[in-house]
Amino acid sequence: MGTWIKETDKAIYLMEGGYYRQKIDKSPRQGDVEGETFFRTKVLKDWLNSDDAPGFFLVSVGTGVDEPQPKPQPPAPPPISSPQPVTPTPEPPSSQGIKITKVPNQVKIYHPYQLAGTTSDDLVGKTVSLYVDNNQKPIATTTVNGNNQWAFQSVFLAVPKPQMRRLKVVAGEATDMASLTLTPYIEKHPGGQKLALSASVGSGGSNRASDVKLVRDRLVALGYDFAAGNSINNLIQAIQLFQSAISGSTTLRGDGRVDVGGKTQQFLEAANAPKWMRMPGQGVGFYNVEVLDQPGDSHDYGIDWISNVIRSAGIHYELAYRKNRSEIAPMAVNDVSLPKGGRTPDHSGHQSGNAGDIVLPRKGGRFGGTRWSNANYDRNATEAILKALRAQPWVDKRTLYFNDPALISKRLCRRAGGHDDHIHFEINVPPQV
Repeated sequence: MGTWIKETDKAIYLMEGGYYRQKIDKSPRQGDVEGETFFRTKVLKDWLNSDDAPGFFLVSVGTGVDEPQPKPQPPAPPPISSPQPVTPTPEPPSSQGIKITKVPNQVKIYHPYQLAGTTSDDLVGKTVSLYVDNNQKPIATTTVNGNNQWAFQSVFLAVPKPQMRRLKVVAGEATDMASLTLTPYIEKHPGGQKLALSASVGSGGSNRASDVKLVRDRLVALGYDFAAGNSINNLIQAIQLFQSAISGSTTLRGDGRVDVGGKTQQFLEAANAPKWMRMPGQGVGFYNVEVLDQPGDSHDYGIDWISNVIRSAGIHYELAYRKNRSEIAPMAVNDVSLPKGGRTPDHSGHQSGNAGDIVLPRKGGRFGGTRWSNANYDRNATEAILKALRAQPWVDKRTLYFNDPALISKRLCRRAGGHDDHIHFEINVPPQV
């Protein structure tokens, strides 16, 4: 059975299952800063260098949880008053135990991952339950096969930022634990990049050649291809579009200038800087009407943040409701933004690549060309789509506009003029990574 480390207000414990093997008491002597305490590291080094090294470190300081209890000792054998003849007995089965042998370090939202392991002989045929974090109910169960092996195939729902998830498997009285990092990013991204700017770039900036090249190259790498070339106006337009996205505005705003050390430079350098891209045409649970069926309309572009939401909501809708049933329409995406962003005659917003529309599902598996008041409108599928959108932490729940009074009464959407035949949604700005 694997070990792990737990820190509480009073001590640091080497844990096995729900009990501790050893502990390091924190010294009552305070450091130079109020609240600091000391502990000796030699025992901790011994734990980390052992053959059964701890799998993860859980900090539970200031949570008020009870201190762990020591691992129960096996009962002592009864005293033998005189030598007795030894009677051969059958060899007992191996003691109860379960061990995780396969767990990924990092998993993307909605991407299947596998967790696998082995058990002792006495657990063959028994049920193995998988728990996540502090949930009291298992998210999945499986059975130990004849080769003492078990495995889970599972997925995670969306989270607002990369985070550690704790996994626990239980079979009978045996447990083991592991951890992994969950990341919400689906679309590929060039990653972060430091920009050593010496002065401002863009509208009213110093526009030194070396600085202009740094900003231009970074924007082009992020998909703002129209910033390429020698036109300073095109570069300013790309900067303003980028600024609109990072401000959460659905209309163009910003001064079109990158100031040294300012918010625009900081987000340009971020690992999740908004990437400009053509929206995906089709994926699990969704179909992009704008991209695939309307070649004469060009509201096909936006930032990768909204593309991540579309892909994630589509998978959520598929897993939770549609389940590959052809009689139920996919989530049908419509307008996002024009190829270079900016004003559009079709919308008052939709200028910054962070707002989109969903046309309504119809009964029989088709979509579009209907209103909430029509007989062929599929209210159940629409409700599932709204729930899938609301499950995405980057979706702004206040801007889910759709006029079906039944779904408004369930607080899934809000009324807005002109939204009888489609759902409008916008996304918030995620924290910089």
